[in-house]
Amino acid sequence: MNKKILIALALIGGSFCANAAVRYMTVEQKTGEKFSFLLMEKPVVTFSEGNLVVNGSAATSYAISGVKNYHFTDDDQSGVEIFGADVLRIVEVDDNKVRVENAQAGTQVLLFNASGVLLVDAVADQTGSAVVTLPEQKGVYVLAADKKSIKLIRK
Repeated sequence: MNKKILIALALIGGSFCANAAVRYMTVEQKTGEKFSFLLMEKPVVTFSEGNLVVNGSAATSYAISGVKNYHFTDDDQSGVEIFGADVLRIVEVDDNKVRVENAQAGTQVLLFNASGVLLVDAVADQTGSAVVTLPEQKGVYVLAADKKSIKLIRK
């Protein structure tokens, strides 16, 4: 059974390489729910203990008995809204850095501690990105950019 699933995934994976428009892998449940994964993010699909597992996460683990099928598509079938170019995103780079994306070029990106002391003052580059290095101390921090702010907790 495991080999059949892996062979099927490999065959389907090979077919999506031939079609450049294919952008998502979608897992369709027998209940009708659909979960799509962006291929650009290189999802890893495995089979473990009777589950189809995507990216090794328990949150993206599906009992094979509940999976109707999985296929490759050119659109997101999960119904999750895709963020537009105007949405400010915060992405973890590693344990010490975060990157702000989709900011206007030249936008000031500020990091404050819980007392309101400015710790980092960065500026978004021409691509709208700015990388902020977090302090090594545990604590609560506020990242602010373009009239928006988010609380970051360093554990």
